[in-house]
Amino acid sequence: MLKHDYILEWIKRYVQWLAQILGFIRAQDFEAAMQRVDLALRTLLGVGPDSVTTLTEGEILARLTLEDPPPLVREKCVIVAALLQQLGEVCAAQQREAASHDCYLKALQIVLGLRLRPEESLLPEFAPRVTDLARRLRGAAVPPRTHAALLIYYEQERQFDQAEDALFALLETAPQAADSVAIGLGFYERLRVLSDEVLAQGGLPRAEVEAGLAELRARAQGFNPP
Repeated sequence: MLKHDYILEWIKRYVQWLAQILGFIRAQDFEAAMQRVDLALRTLLGVGPDSVTTLTEGEILARLTLEDPPPLVREKCVIVAALLQQLGEVCAAQQREAASHDCYLKALQIVLGLRLRPEESLLPEFAPRVTDLARRLRGAAVPPRTHAALLIYYEQERQFDQAEDALFALLETAPQAADSVAIGLGFYERLRVLSDEVLAQGGLPRAEVEAGLAELRARAQGFNPP
């Protein structure tokens, strides 16, 4: 019970901080928002806003673990992702586009890492939304592994049209990568066994699935000439 109460109190404190930061952003008091973000990040990770995006997801997780129970580590990861999203909004308002992009990308990678774990698929309400972060990164440079993770996420959510968009973004990022084509072939083959109704509900009718599969098979032939 003591550990459970500790986790709840910890979460409550940081959710209050997130709400305060959001209030500062809405009031366009970006200096106050940055100060609160700085305090929260230094408390959690030991680094400030200028350094947090240089950490890998593994480094962030290592800094958050510190013998805490898994439920608290998960909540810490969600809080860091939310802080990064808010930091990205502050940077965008200050016209620091590169810094804003880095914050949104790191937040997206953390949230996807949590969403794609079966036991972690349900995250708290304050967790950043994958679709919101992906929208903010539209048209920006995103690593192939993030496009691949988005494909898996959207497929699991049965948003097949969004999954296909992620696939073609992956193919554009790594056009000569046979692995990317193999990922796409697997995606379309999995969709083929679904009903027409399910495909239509996911925004990708069967005709589009077959067309995409044919295109990927043609690309695969280029990697394996007769």
